[in-house]
Amino acid sequence: MKKKYIIVFIFIAMVLCSFLNTFVNSRNECRQAYNFVISKIEITPTSTLEFYNNKEKIVLWNFIIPENEGVEVGDLLYKEKCSKYLYIYKKNDKGEYVVHLKVNSSGIFPCECFCN
Repeated sequence: MKKKYIIVFIFIAMVLCSFLNTFVNSRNECRQAYNFVISKIEITPTSTLEFYNNKEKIVLWNFIIPENEGVEVGDLLYKEKCSKYLYIYKKNDKGEYVVHLKVNSSGIFPCECFCN
């Protein structure tokens, strides 16, 4: 009987830690602004993208960008602080960046919860 309670406690603790981790990382990302040219892209096992700003890896918690969206190295990733949208810009023939992709936040916690 005691063993059953320990297993239930461990399960609840793991779920709570996972929920807390998601909350903290989502809050930090919502409060962060991004404006950089993508220097490297990695494809995750779930076929989503992780980006690099030079050597800094940017893992997105609130925005899901699948690999089939046409995002490439050299594109501009932009998000304002506390924005629920993330933008990917591509260069056109004139060398100007134009909107290629507008991604809505898909996180569990809306950005409005973290910003006043």
